[in-house]
Amino acid sequence: MAKDQVENGAQILDFNLDDGLIDGKKAMTRFMRLCLSDPDIAKVPIMVDSSKFEVIEAGIQNCQGKCIVNSISLKGGEEEFKAHARKILQYGAAVVVMAFDEEG
Repeated sequence: MAKDQVENGAQILDFNLDDGLIDGKKAMTRFMRLCLSDPDIAKVPIMVDSSKFEVIEAGIQNCQGKCIVNSISLKGGEEEFKAHARKILQYGAAVVVMAFDEEG
C-alpha cells in the first residue's frame, strides 16, 4: 500500500497502526522496518500517527531521518505533554501539536 501511494504521487506517508485488536508498538516497528527497507518508500517523508505515545516512539525509533509526529496534546496534562515533547526533541522529529480546550 505504501509503495502504491508513493508511485501515485504521495508527498508524505502517514503511518497509523491504532487498533484495539493489534499490538500497536510491535506492528509499528515491523511495518516501518518493512516499508522503509524499500528505497522508493524511504525517500518520502514519514508521519508517525498514534493516540498512544509508546507507538509513536516505536515509529520514531524506526524512521530513517527526520519524521513528523502527529500528534501530541495537553489532554493528558502539562507534565505529560512536556515529557513527550522533550522525548520527541531528543529524536529530532518535528511535531504537530493539537489545540484542545475544555470544550473540545
